[in-house]
Amino acid sequence: MPDVDYAFPAVDATTAASLGNAGALSSASQMSLMNRIKDAESNNFLQNMNASDGASNNMLTYGVMLSRNKTIDDIATDLTKKNENSANGSKDTYIRQSEINEWQAQNKLDTLFFLQTLFLFFTLMVVLMFLRRYGIVSNGMLWLIGGLFTLILIGILWNRASYTFNSRDPRYWNRRFIGLTDSGLSAKSATCQ
Repeated sequence: MPDVDYAFPAVDATTAASLGNAGALSSASQMSLMNRIKDAESNNFLQNMNASDGASNNMLTYGVMLSRNKTIDDIATDLTKKNENSANGSKDTYIRQSEINEWQAQNKLDTLFFLQTLFLFFTLMVVLMFLRRYGIVSNGMLWLIGGLFTLILIGILWNRASYTFNSRDPRYWNRRFIGLTDSGLSAKSATCQ
């Protein structure tokens, strides 16, 4: 008896014809044929079921991979945005640090200017006292010149202090802040390198 590969009606008819006279089949051979057909149908069903199960698993895996790729893409996008914000934040930090450096440099220059004038005042006073000791300059002349230069020194100190407290831009040390509506000078970046 030939093997039954697939169970469908044409194969059934071919199998029956190959066995000989279709009407003269014994009941045992009919039962055998029916069992083989049922086995073939069962195997065919299991093969198709396994194939569809494999295809279903493939589709599930494909869906999981698509979801994972979307998640990874979203994470990459978020990290890119965070890095861009971080880069801009560090740029702001660098700009602000340069402004602070500018402020310190201008503050030191202002302080140095006052200390230089104070040094010149004391140098002048020492020279005047030396000249008074040898009688070249009188006591009145010493007090007059000393008083005049003391007033100049106090004027410089008052001018610098009032400028700092009233007119100086708090963000850019070397720029003047003009009234409630700033002229826009303070919006420029710092010049100190």
